[in-house]
Amino acid sequence: MPIDMKVTHLLYSGLGGHGSVFFSLIKADTEKIFDTSVIFCGVEDVRQEYLENCKNLKIPFFAVKKKQGIDLDCYKQIYKAFKKSQPDVIFLHGPSFILPAMMYRWRRKSSARIILRDTQAVHLKSKMDWIWLRIAARYVTKIIFLTDEAKEAVSIKIGKRIIDRTAVIISNGLDLDRYSPADRPLGKKAYITIGMQSRLQRIKDHPTLLRAFALLKEKEKKHSFRLRIAGDGDTMPDLVNLAKQLKIDDDVEFCGMLNETALLDFMLSLDIYVHATMGETMSNSIMQAMACQLPVVASNVWGVNNMIEDGVDGLLYESGDALQLSSILLRLAINPEEASSLGIRARNTAASKYSNKTVFQKYKAALEA
Repeated sequence: MPIDMKVTHLLYSGLGGHGSVFFSLIKADTEKIFDTSVIFCGVEDVRQEYLENCKNLKIPFFAVKKKQGIDLDCYKQIYKAFKKSQPDVIFLHGPSFILPAMMYRWRRKSSARIILRDTQAVHLKSKMDWIWLRIAARYVTKIIFLTDEAKEAVSIKIGKRIIDRTAVIISNGLDLDRYSPADRPLGKKAYITIGMQSRLQRIKDHPTLLRAFALLKEKEKKHSFRLRIAGDGDTMPDLVNLAKQLKIDDDVEFCGMLNETALLDFMLSLDIYVHATMGETMSNSIMQAMACQLPVVASNVWGVNNMIEDGVDGLLYESGDALQLSSILLRLAINPEEASSLGIRARNTAASKYSNKTVFQKYKAALEA
């Protein structure tokens, strides 16, 4: 492959899995096979951490602010960024920006290939998400799905022939040297720390986590517990109020938005990781927790139960069932050996499936094809 193949990524500017995956892939490209640039776009300002990473990794970047809904001026700015970067490959981390990518290819008579990475859980896609994906599926060179299940679900909605023509299955990856275990003797600490990290939004089930934590504190008096929640978003005020109503606010810490270094410190501060959600495609947060050798407890929903084998490398509970979640947390608290074994097996799963170096080779093959 030519060293000067230009690849321009277009991804969301704020918190989310796109940035984590993008920088993980760039770091795995140790031989600098691709000439990479990136466009950050969204209703949020570009995270300072992303800007610092671009500077440190010497990645040219463009920042485009978007208004809610269809924003034609935003599309024009993206088009101008494509004109400057002149990519051989446009890599979209989501289908909503297919129009400026198509406009660039048509107006510039460019042979640039468009590759789409579709990551949102099928049952959480909005009507507009499906419209953009239907349009994109007809014009992109490849669609990268995280799992076979995601591909098949989209095929049912859009058409098997269209999807089979373009589909490639590549899971997320992460830096296993960075996300690695810490020494955490669960049974020897003054208190047990439980945590979750994600955007604070309604498709995440933080209320069930808070209610389960309150039940846990009622059930178990021999241990002290702390709950740490990392992330920010629309549901923050409601969650803070719920913690007060449940009278657990003294033991619940809302950590806010964390950069990559602080997020790693957050994960390593935990004894048990919980991922309460209505659905995922493939959760970076769960991957990170597994890589850090944490025992993981997560909702038994689509996009999670294909990552975790219940009772082997994690434990699943029925989404919304605070009583069941509290019982599982109590079980791990009073059985540190089980918690430790789950963590070790979780780390082994992460090492075998989610290494960014392995994932990068799959992306390299997709770009070469």
